Amino acid sequence: MLKFKIFEIPEGQSKKTVEITDEDLHIEAFPFKGAAIDFNFYRTLQFIQVKFRLSATVELVCDRSLDTFDYKVETDYQVLFKSEEIEESADENGSIRNFDSNSQQIDLEQDVLDSIVLNLPAKKLHPRFLDEDGSPKEFVDQRFGDVSEDNEEHIDPRWEALKELKK
Repeated sequence: MLKFKIFEIPEGQSKKTVEITDEDLHIEAFPFKGAAIDFNFYRTLQFIQVKFRLSATVELVCDRSLDTFDYKVETDYQVLFKSEEIEESADENGSIRNFDSNSQQIDLEQDVLDSIVLNLPAKKLHPRFLDEDGSPKEFVDQRFGDVSEDNEEHIDPRWEALKELKK
């Protein structure tokens, strides 16, 4: 679904929108729910430039509460396929690659997959733990069990018995 035959891409500028599901793109680390990708192609005899805008939804598990939630990934990426033999490179904004003249197609699956994975947050927090700006809210320490109102320090009598044995 993310492989395009070079002869089917018209010379000059062209566009294509693709909807993919979890069956089209398998991500091992988390459930992938689907994406819409807008591809902009610019093809000449020497190169094919592909810019794409990705809008995907993945299901993440909150690091704080272990609740699952849907997370939206939106990003832009650019890939330049050259016909001459060059050293391939990639960064967070785009990559430069050779295209295989034998297969006569370009494959963007890995670029789409990398764009999704690299735009996931390092700390996955459920939206209820985020404020309006997307920053984490203050985490409130909660005490469980019997908490007395006064600030007297209560020592478990078992500890006192153990301290007596130490003497």
